[in-house]
Amino acid sequence: MKVTYNWLKDYIKLPLSPEQLGEKFSSLGIAVETVTPVGFDISGVVVGQIEKIEKHPNADKLVYCSVNTGSGTKNIVCGATNMKERDKVPVALDGAFLPGDFKISDRKVREILSEGMMCSGKELGILEDAGGLLILPEDAPLGKDIVEYLQLKDWVYELEILPNRPDYLGTIGVARMLSAALKLPLTLPKIDLLEAPKETAASAVMVTIKDATLCPRYTARVIKGVRPGEAPLWMKIRLARSGIRPISNIVDITNYVLLEAGHPLHAFDLKLLSGGEIIVRRAAVGEELTTLDGVKRKMAAENLVIADADRAVALAGIMGGKTAEITSVTTDILLESAYFDPVNIRKTSKALNISTEASFR
Repeated sequence: MKVTYNWLKDYIKLPLSPEQLGEKFSSLGIAVETVTPVGFDISGVVVGQIEKIEKHPNADKLVYCSVNTGSGTKNIVCGATNMKERDKVPVALDGAFLPGDFKISDRKVREILSEGMMCSGKELGILEDAGGLLILPEDAPLGKDIVEYLQLKDWVYELEILPNRPDYLGTIGVARMLSAALKLPLTLPKIDLLEAPKETAASAVMVTIKDATLCPRYTARVIKGVRPGEAPLWMKIRLARSGIRPISNIVDITNYVLLEAGHPLHAFDLKLLSGGEIIVRRAAVGEELTTLDGVKRKMAAENLVIADADRAVALAGIMGGKTAEITSVTTDILLESAYFDPVNIRKTSKALNISTEASFR
């Protein structure tokens, strides 16, 4: 499991340096497999704002942008297509360094001088997606050093968690252990609870548990009027540094809670659940389910599934299915939080050769 120094500091005021914290983990019996500093190999990158976008005169797939860097305007050639005028983006100026000891310098691109480079999340080493420039929030301060603005300097600890300490499988659990060991107060996240709606989940979907041995408890909440999109940038960075690829705000929030609290959640598109039902049952022999990774899996009778009125829609505690996945047109969701028999989850995970952050927990 991966935890980061900065994330732990949300819950406990650490008096230890990152190096000392690694030693403290070891002294408490938690094996530290790796300690990786991140964000220290970036310099000379600032928040810029695109003022004008023009076609490159000598290349069909390039554009020529005027970018305000807070201390002046730079003309930068770019091949990305996801930005628009007034967007704020990271700008690596002449002499800047990016991960991999990559130095940025002014240079001519198809006979046009490019004064620096606008950066993607991948080029900054914070996200895997290289589909375009990293678009910053509208209130990002112009000219601000990107390392300071995004708090990119951090340390990632990969910990070996033994089976008898599942409470360490969430950042809060690790912080709670450090709180006890260091005799320091623990600050839990503040939760602003909204007034419970008059309509309950039971009025929108019927939940039936057909195997209470493998699923002693299944809870659900219906949330209507959601707006799928991108999660906040800070959340995406934390997920990526913890080994989880950001996908969309709804999915990312469930994964964030998993990493924070150590308990998996799963969101279904409510409108894609046939018959308005959730049935927790064993799979039929030979029943098939295409999981979110695009793999069609043939199941056995000992595999526990979440089903609707017509078919299986998820492998319980392991991975959701494609039939009820969250998409860009999702408006209503069913949020699942449940307890599944750990032995059965492990057997299913091994039998189907599928291991996830959820199944591990």
